[in-house]
Amino acid sequence: MRNEKGFSLIELMIVVAIIGILAAIAIPNFQKYQAKSRQSEAKGILSGIYTAEKAFYAEWVAYSGDFGHIGFSPEGDLRYTSGFSAQGFVVPPNYSGPTATGDLNSFAHCTNQGTCTNVQTAADTTGFSAPTATTFTAIANGDIDGDATVDQWKINQIKALRMNIDDINL
Repeated sequence: MRNEKGFSLIELMIVVAIIGILAAIAIPNFQKYQAKSRQSEAKGILSGIYTAEKAFYAEWVAYSGDFGHIGFSPEGDLRYTSGFSAQGFVVPPNYSGPTATGDLNSFAHCTNQGTCTNVQTAADTTGFSAPTATTFTAIANGDIDGDATVDQWKINQIKALRMNIDDINL
């Protein structure tokens, strides 16, 4: 009698095909899940800016467009560039961090060493353009999935947090 232990080649090929089909379904879903979890960084940054602005407003009865003034300094290697809303933002030529897209008049880029750089607009040579005394809009932009589309979130003085551009579902 022959010993027939083990699997035949056909059985092994069927198992490989099933694993391939499951991977084809699971991998894109996992990547989408990862991208959605990265969006929580934008929400956290904007929530931190909101809290810092409210604390600054409680003391000075005005909002500020400078992260240093409001005491906001996020730590870590961030995927999102954040700042305050204005028309006509141009990234300065000497800036080497991630490109800020959207309508920012000032933004900060924070590295994993904990350094946070405030960058001003090309039009504003004296410092930062502060938002009006009674309002502010903070924006966070980031490319979370490596394509050309940028994810954009906004928050304002009444804590209305909304997504302007969805980088995941485009």
